[in-house]
Amino acid sequence: MKRLIFDIILFLSVFIFPWWVASIFAVIGIFIYQQFYEFLGVGIIIYAIYTIPGSIFITSPFWFSLCLSIIYLGIQFIRRHIILYKNEI
Repeated sequence: MKRLIFDIILFLSVFIFPWWVASIFAVIGIFIYQQFYEFLGVGIIIYAIYTIPGSIFITSPFWFSLCLSIIYLGIQFIRRHIILYKNEI
């Protein structure tokens, strides 16, 4: 139930608050919940809303998805090596 409420607040924050506030909520969610795949969904929604169309490679959806996936996997890797999470995993 707590995760559902957090998810609702997270997805509403994408539309109500600036993109960086929703991003902070998403990163906090990764540290609070196991396998928080909503991070990727929020990232895609933020990209769809706030992106500026352009022809350079850095603004492509492929590049953004790749960076988002690397960030997610990196945070998961770091999370496993934090002492506070040793007992949970």
